[in-house]
Amino acid sequence: MQSITLRLPHMPRVGLARAAASLMARVQHWRRLRETRRYLADMDEHMLHDIGVSRAQALFDVDLPRKRG
Repeated sequence: MQSITLRLPHMPRVGLARAAASLMARVQHWRRLRETRRYLADMDEHMLHDIGVSRAQALFDVDLPRKRG
């Protein structure tokens, strides 16, 4: 049985590794944003007041992913 080696032209391994790391960083960032928005959505009026955010601002921020997508 023969093995086939696939080599991508003009794609050094360092560049590919950097691109993969960048993609993973973006995915982690999106997850943190989603989690933060979920916490914001669950806060009561007192908690929002403590951090200086109105209910309208909180609802706007929670709804951002749907408005952009």
